[in-house]
Amino acid sequence: MQFIVSRCRLFLLALFMFSVIGTASPAVAQTADGAAFEAALTHFNRARQGDADQIDAAIEAFQAAPANPALQPLYSAYLGSAYALKAKAAWMPWKKLKLSEQGLDHIDGALAALRSEHDRLLVQGTPVSLATRVVAAATFVALPDGIFHRRAAGKSLLAEMQRSPLLASAPAGFRAELVAVETGLRESGK
Repeated sequence: MQFIVSRCRLFLLALFMFSVIGTASPAVAQTADGAAFEAALTHFNRARQGDADQIDAAIEAFQAAPANPALQPLYSAYLGSAYALKAKAAWMPWKKLKLSEQGLDHIDGALAALRSEHDRLLVQGTPVSLATRVVAAATFVALPDGIFHRRAAGKSLLAEMQRSPLLASAPAGFRAELVAVETGLRESGK
């Protein structure tokens, strides 16, 4: 029983770190469904900032298929991160685990769906491939590694983005976001 209580405390502490997830500012996708993406991201950012009433709205918005199917990996990554936020707000430990795993499934699917065309499709001047990876990395490093074992994958994604030639042309805001996720990772390791 003490082991379970200890794990729950660790899990709750790690979920507190979810403030780094989705640090993207609201963006307009440079596609036909830019307004839909902006609205979904607005719900997500409000939820991330502590407005629990916005979590379900963010999930619903990111569950809607984008008009441009090439944006699906980004939608899936944010959907997975929104489920992680819902896990943070859940009260029962088994609900937290179920929602976190559901979110990770969406993120894994998003990363698997990335193709070379996602390097050319931009959202707020940032390639969809980079935006998808930073959402995934932020979620991975915020989850308790003792339960989900995703910290190494998050570190790997961060290192991959730092080596990417696409990063040089990404907006300063995105590069600052990447640094914030890396800083959060270093601080959580202390």
